[in-house]
Amino acid sequence: MTDAWAQALRFAALPDAVSVEFERQDVIENGTPTTRYILRSMSAAGQAIGDDRDYDLLKAVMTPLEKLADAHNHNNLKLKYDLESGHLTGLPGAG
Repeated sequence: MTDAWAQALRFAALPDAVSVEFERQDVIENGTPTTRYILRSMSAAGQAIGDDRDYDLLKAVMTPLEKLADAHNHNNLKLKYDLESGHLTGLPGAG
Protein backbone atom coordinates (compact mmCIF):
# COMPACT_ATOMS: atom_id res chain seq x y z
CA MET A 1 0.00 0.00 0.00
CA THR A 2 2.76 2.46 0.89
CA ASP A 3 4.51 1.68 -2.42
CA ALA A 4 1.36 2.54 -4.38
CA TRP A 5 1.10 5.89 -2.59
CA ALA A 6 4.81 6.63 -3.11
CA GLN A 7 4.57 5.85 -6.82
CA ALA A 8 1.44 7.98 -7.29
CA LEU A 9 2.92 10.90 -5.34
CA ARG A 10 6.21 10.76 -7.29
CA PHE A 11 4.20 10.81 -10.53
CA ALA A 12 2.20 13.82 -9.33
CA ALA A 13 5.18 15.92 -8.21
CA LEU A 14 6.23 18.92 -10.28
CA PRO A 15 9.83 19.36 -11.48
CA ASP A 16 12.10 20.94 -8.82
CA ALA A 17 9.86 19.70 -5.99
CA VAL A 18 11.53 18.19 -2.92
CA SER A 19 8.25 17.00 -1.45
CA VAL A 20 4.64 16.59 -2.41
CA GLU A 21 1.54 16.90 -0.24
CA PHE A 22 -1.87 15.37 -0.88
CA GLU A 23 -5.03 15.93 1.13
CA ARG A 24 -8.51 14.50 1.05
CA GLN A 25 -11.08 16.45 3.05
CA ASP A 26 -14.71 15.53 3.60
CA VAL A 27 -16.64 18.75 4.18
CA ILE A 28 -20.20 20.03 4.12
CA GLU A 29 -20.65 22.87 1.62
CA ASN A 30 -24.07 24.51 1.49
CA GLY A 31 -25.58 21.48 3.23
CA THR A 32 -24.05 19.04 0.73
CA PRO A 33 -21.37 16.48 1.66
CA THR A 34 -18.36 17.16 -0.57
CA THR A 35 -14.96 15.56 -0.97
CA ARG A 36 -12.12 17.98 -1.67
CA TYR A 37 -8.69 16.90 -2.93
CA ILE A 38 -5.59 19.11 -2.64
CA LEU A 39 -2.19 18.49 -4.25
CA ARG A 40 0.88 20.65 -3.58
CA SER A 41 4.44 20.26 -4.79
CA MET A 42 6.83 21.94 -2.37
CA SER A 43 10.19 23.61 -3.09
CA ALA A 44 13.36 23.27 -1.02
CA ALA A 45 12.40 26.60 0.59
CA GLY A 46 9.13 25.06 1.81
CA GLN A 47 6.97 27.05 -0.60
CA ALA A 48 4.24 25.63 -2.82
CA ILE A 49 5.27 25.51 -6.48
CA GLY A 50 2.69 26.99 -8.83
CA ASP A 51 0.91 24.32 -10.84
CA ASP A 52 -0.09 25.39 -14.33
CA ARG A 53 -0.68 21.96 -15.83
CA ASP A 54 -3.65 21.73 -18.15
CA TYR A 55 -6.77 19.92 -16.98
CA ASP A 56 -6.05 16.60 -18.72
CA LEU A 57 -2.55 16.32 -17.29
CA LEU A 58 -3.67 17.35 -13.81
CA LYS A 59 -6.50 14.83 -13.93
CA ALA A 60 -4.01 12.13 -14.98
CA VAL A 61 -1.91 12.71 -11.87
CA MET A 62 -4.84 13.21 -9.49
CA THR A 63 -6.89 10.15 -10.50
CA PRO A 64 -4.51 7.54 -8.99
CA LEU A 65 -4.34 9.53 -5.73
CA GLU A 66 -8.11 9.92 -5.55
CA LYS A 67 -8.60 6.21 -6.21
CA LEU A 68 -6.16 5.21 -3.48
CA ALA A 69 -7.84 7.51 -0.96
CA ASP A 70 -11.33 6.38 -1.95
CA ALA A 71 -10.51 2.65 -2.09
CA HIS A 72 -9.35 2.61 1.50
CA ASN A 73 -11.93 5.07 2.84
CA HIS A 74 -9.28 7.55 3.95
CA ASN A 75 -11.36 10.50 5.07
CA ASN A 76 -9.62 13.72 6.06
CA LEU A 77 -6.26 12.36 4.96
CA LYS A 78 -3.11 14.51 4.83
CA LEU A 79 0.02 12.93 3.34
CA LYS A 80 3.50 14.27 2.79
CA TYR A 81 6.04 12.44 0.66
CA ASP A 82 9.70 13.48 0.74
CA LEU A 83 11.00 12.89 -2.77
CA GLU A 84 14.64 12.87 -1.65
CA SER A 85 14.39 10.39 1.22
CA GLY A 86 11.30 8.47 0.10
CA HIS A 87 9.71 9.02 3.53
CA LEU A 88 5.89 9.06 3.59
CA THR A 89 4.03 10.54 6.55
CA GLY A 90 0.34 10.70 7.40
CA LEU A 91 -0.84 7.35 6.05
CA PRO A 92 -2.90 5.47 8.67
CA GLY A 93 -1.35 2.09 9.40
CA ALA A 94 1.93 2.89 7.59
CA GLY A 95 3.91 3.00 10.79
